[in-house]
Amino acid sequence: MLLAVGFSPTANAQSATRQPYEGALQTYTCNGISAGALYNFYITANADGSGYYDDGLTGEFDIINAKGKVGVDGLASTKIQWNSGASAHIYYVWLEATDNGGCTNRINIQITPQINKFDLLSENIPVDNTMSCPAVASTDGFNPLASAYDAGTTTLKFIVRRLNGTDNKQTALAGDTYDWSFQPVLSVNPAYNTGISIVSIVGVNSGKLTSDVNNLYLVKGTDSEVTVTVAVKNVPGVSQDVKLSIKNQSESRSNLLDSNSSNDSVQHRIEVLPVIDSLQGV
Repeated sequence: MLLAVGFSPTANAQSATRQPYEGALQTYTCNGISAGALYNFYITANADGSGYYDDGLTGEFDIINAKGKVGVDGLASTKIQWNSGASAHIYYVWLEATDNGGCTNRINIQITPQINKFDLLSENIPVDNTMSCPAVASTDGFNPLASAYDAGTTTLKFIVRRLNGTDNKQTALAGDTYDWSFQPVLSVNPAYNTGISIVSIVGVNSGKLTSDVNNLYLVKGTDSEVTVTVAVKNVPGVSQDVKLSIKNQSESRSNLLDSNSSNDSVQHRIEVLPVIDSLQGV
């Protein structure tokens, strides 16, 4: 029997391995095979086995470790990466087993890939708030009377938003989806201002997030967005363009990657803070 199983023991309807999203890496396993048999996974265009696809030449998918030998557990397994364009076709994944005497048996399942619409994007808060004046309140560190002049810090807030998350049917929560993760990357022009940092990343259900060793932040599936708070050191005399980009976006379990790179970056301009050298009485 040929089974389609994901990285978890079960798969939901939207993210099923028989209907994988483009960009998903799925595992396909066949059980009950004679121990010691040689096996081979391959894909055809038709249920009768015709229209064989060479995955070295076909860009819509990649079969990983297609061949092997069945152990005492009677299992044969392979991973298939479904790439962009796979949703345009119906495929048949075959498992061929050959015993020591050279006799061969086959089985297949139909695969109908789906278009991946999972998307993570970044926005200003509100979305049209693309520029602002530097913060010069004492609570922002601005202190013109200090012995060493301090122009203070401007705090900006951005949103990282998830669209089209996969419904997690393993929970009873309506609208619950799989967890998702991303890597935030900050930059500022002029680049000599090294006083820029992420203060916090917070979700309503996730709380304050911390990054892993790869600087990835994992967000609970019940959050459709998180707020990214950024601190930027004020630099008198110049405007500053602050850019937040998100990279390495993915959805857990389904292994979906970001489908739209055009909205991964957002920019906010901090306008010029006038230069004042000194104030003296006459």
